[in-house]
Amino acid sequence: MKAYDLGFGESADELTVRPGKTVGIDLPDARVAGWCGGRAPGIGAASWPRSPVTGLPMTHVITLGLPEDYRRKGADLVAIAFFHADDHVADGVEGVAELLAGTPPTAEQAADPFLAEVAATAAARHPRQRDLEDLIGGAHALIWLTAEEFAAPRIGPPADIRPAGLGDRYRRGQNAWDDSAPEITVWIGDRPGDPNTGIAPAAGGVGGYVEAWSSDDEELSAFWSSEEGVSHLGGTVMPCQRLPEGLTPYVFELEDGVGGLNLGGGNAQIDLESGVFDWAQ
Repeated sequence: MKAYDLGFGESADELTVRPGKTVGIDLPDARVAGWCGGRAPGIGAASWPRSPVTGLPMTHVITLGLPEDYRRKGADLVAIAFFHADDHVADGVEGVAELLAGTPPTAEQAADPFLAEVAATAAARHPRQRDLEDLIGGAHALIWLTAEEFAAPRIGPPADIRPAGLGDRYRRGQNAWDDSAPEITVWIGDRPGDPNTGIAPAAGGVGGYVEAWSSDDEELSAFWSSEEGVSHLGGTVMPCQRLPEGLTPYVFELEDGVGGLNLGGGNAQIDLESGVFDWAQ
């Protein structure tokens, strides 16, 4: 098993640790693995995940093709797509949560173009969409993709037919109509020298895991310094606060700002085996 780092840019020779930043990264054996921001993979516009608070389409954060070891939901599911709503401070739209949960629309809701679209999203929900909620109530979605979906033409969000009153930045959270980040190519490359490749992250050295910054070893300290702020698959995680419980060797750590992801300067851990999801700043 290997661990992998992510880099962002349009050339393997000019990659950065985050989109739009100047800090470069050298990825051994770099290859294109997907994209962040902008359009979503070819899942159909009606299946684009929406906020359960506002009903607005979430922003597409990243679509990432996975190395074989990280295809933990089946060999035929070769990639993931991650979406973000940042809606913990948004004003709720009445009826949206129930419609997205599958409650049939009332006659009044069916006559409302926006709520009718929300109901249609529930009916067209992707069969492998997993809804994620963070500790402060923000909504996210993770979709596992087949090779056909990953290779299909990318799609934009559904047409913007929002009702009046959903235009204020504070009240609406983030959405694909207003807040999509520029679309940038994602690359992966080997992450050599990580002492925790193939080991489940755990506190106190359980299972042989070495927590970041827990040793005075100069070589390890140099490695951790070089990897701080880098999104990656597997290896050493660097959560901004506590180490989440239940992580496995197949964790995906994603940094703030990738694809417009708003984590307040922190990072997220998305475990591709156990399903654990957490973030902190």
